Amino acid sequence: MASGIVDRTEWAKVVQELLDLEAAPMIEGGRPRVHGAKTRFAQKAGLRTARTVDTWLRGDVDVKEASVKQVAEGYGLNAMQLLIRVGFYTTEELPPRLTDEQVDEEQRAVLELDLDDETKALILQELESMRTDDERLLEEQRDRDRRRRQQRINELVERARERRTA
Repeated sequence: MASGIVDRTEWAKVVQELLDLEAAPMIEGGRPRVHGAKTRFAQKAGLRTARTVDTWLRGDVDVKEASVKQVAEGYGLNAMQLLIRVGFYTTEELPPRLTDEQVDEEQRAVLELDLDDETKALILQELESMRTDDERLLEEQRDRDRRRRQQRINELVERARERRTA
């Protein structure tokens, strides 16, 4: 079940990274040419106006799951990975790690296919790559969750100290 909340700060970082990609090919005198990057981003992301980009960068508005998916599609990114990165899904909501038995079953299913050995090897290699990516994403999300909790604790401690001195 989704938490339904996109971390605005992390989303702004994602948007800025994609804007940087839009500006990078436009080099003038050794500096990126930013003019038009927001418009190009908005077009790729399927937005009606580039003003939305500014509100996302400032963190002024909540970001919908559909918007994250739309941006992911426009840029050829994995939507689930992007939703995880921006905190829409929490660690608890992510699928558990595959057991050794599940990995063996996946591999067995590939090996039983009526394909040549080279194709099977490529499929097995892709499966391993996907599992590695999944593990990395899970760990990154856990790290973000830990940092978010620590930040919240620090804020609460600071407020308590301010009340004590007031």
